[in-house]
Amino acid sequence: MSPTSLLRRLLLPSLIATVAASVPAAASTVSVSGAFLQLYNVGQNSLGFAAGQLIRFGATSVTPNGDNGTTGLAITTRLDTNALFTRTITFIPGPAIPNFFTRNISYDPALLGPWTLRFTNGGDTASRTLSFPTGATETPFVTGITLSGDSATPTFAWTAPTDTTVNGYRVNIYDKALINTDSSKGPLNNGQVVNLNLLPSASSYTVSPADFTVPGYAFSLGHNYSIEISALQTRDGGSTDLGNTNVYALSRVYADFTPTNTGGPPVNLPVITANGAYKFDVTVAASTRYWFDPTIAVGYVYQTGTGDPNFASLVLPVIGNSHYDVYGYDGADQAFLLAHDWAAGAVFDFGPGGVTKFKVLGIDPAAALDPTNTTAFVTGLTFSSAGHFTGTQTPITETIVPEPASMGLLIAGLCGLGTVRRQATARRDRPGLATAAAA
Repeated sequence: MSPTSLLRRLLLPSLIATVAASVPAAASTVSVSGAFLQLYNVGQNSLGFAAGQLIRFGATSVTPNGDNGTTGLAITTRLDTNALFTRTITFIPGPAIPNFFTRNISYDPALLGPWTLRFTNGGDTASRTLSFPTGATETPFVTGITLSGDSATPTFAWTAPTDTTVNGYRVNIYDKALINTDSSKGPLNNGQVVNLNLLPSASSYTVSPADFTVPGYAFSLGHNYSIEISALQTRDGGSTDLGNTNVYALSRVYADFTPTNTGGPPVNLPVITANGAYKFDVTVAASTRYWFDPTIAVGYVYQTGTGDPNFASLVLPVIGNSHYDVYGYDGADQAFLLAHDWAAGAVFDFGPGGVTKFKVLGIDPAAALDPTNTTAFVTGLTFSSAGHFTGTQTPITETIVPEPASMGLLIAGLCGLGTVRRQATARRDRPGLATAAAA
């Protein structure tokens, strides 16, 4: 063999490898459906979803999805400076939405111009250009959310936002045990197991096993769930198409619940605020009793919002031989005892004019309530006059040291709805979902 032939034989494999490496990999054809651009008003929640007035963009389904190499980019031009503005679009799948891409950013009027959403896989790209309707504004929240019914099919009811045309509603349910925001621990999963659109005439939703369409998944007692209720406004002003592409604005409120084996009265549900308090939004009438659902804690402080009617009376539930300590607050915001060992089930009257703030402690230790699990404990309140209750219920979670002579304050709290009870843990910080929510 000549030196030239030998050199060719030695160099040919390396040359072939170099040429092959320089040829781009075959691109997968990108398919996009349900591209959306929305004004997005999100309430406080325990799922880690960013709350506040936002702008949301993405697509309900992009294939191949992010696990198979597709990336997303959103592009617009600022209306105030004409500068280019870009953000990546994150792949955040769920059991019911395996190809979902989305991204939220803070609301900014300078970002209300047209947006181009671009999805790329290898050398293939698919783009969609979307715009907001003229004069588009954020959608207000539904209010007065209550839960009632039996454990297997609990019913959620709500009041439509005022002075707002609602074109439809959307109900999403999340199984909190399925949520994974860390790809090192397995596939990303936002835990969504139900996605259902309802007509604008709807004012309630009853959980149905048929709505859980994820293969192999079933609604289960004892699971920690969160329900999301959205008010939708559509681009065409109709209610036939409530898909993301036709929805230009929506608002979302959340409530956690755990289905159990007991029943109970309709209970008003709050949203969770940033400091861990529970904030209500309920229209009330004088002398009518309303039932409110807290989570477990050693106690609770109840406080009215600005301009709300005062608390007039209180009824605490019968659990074993329970007696409670009820506290008022003076002008210096210092708590003082109003009643010691107040009997469960008895009406406590706050007196003429009522109060704006009170605290409850105490529970019968013979009830043996496990503080890591919720047990039905529903509180009844009346108000001094008609109006709107926008107050808060803040859990007291520090440990109370019992007096040597009595174990009556060993544990205390207000916890769980009989039919559906929120889980005991505080809202978690899930940075992987901090800018995202579901369909």
